[in-house]
Amino acid sequence: MTLVTVLSIVAVVSVYAVLIGSFTGDVVTVGGMGSANLLYNADNNEGGSWTSTLSSSGTGVAWYSRLEIATGGYAGQVTITWQLQQENATWIDVPNANQTTSIVLTGGAENVYASGNGVSTGNHDWGAQCLQKGAYRVIVSVESA
Repeated sequence: MTLVTVLSIVAVVSVYAVLIGSFTGDVVTVGGMGSANLLYNADNNEGGSWTSTLSSSGTGVAWYSRLEIATGGYAGQVTITWQLQQENATWIDVPNANQTTSIVLTGGAENVYASGNGVSTGNHDWGAQCLQKGAYRVIVSVESA
């Protein structure tokens, strides 16, 4: 077999792939929180009405927050950081207005309160740190331990 014959066979057998498209799937969250809502209540009543917005009658008046986690959430030890913010053109952290919660999440539906252990007793009174009239909110971050 000559060199020309070998090159001819290689040229015939070689197949070139041409990219005709690429596709990206939607985000898959592994070990995430599932769905959750941060809600407020004026009197920390577990069975009371917890809402996404709340109007307080004045500065220093008590109000509370809880994280309502739906089913399909993360199961395991977490640290939850709660931070009060005030709107002033942008949202800014209120100094020394935070709470850390250490809790084991079940992976099912549950309510977590802004207390050291996540129960309603000892839930943080955010109103005590609202010393000026204006708009406030609580932001929450959840990290696996």
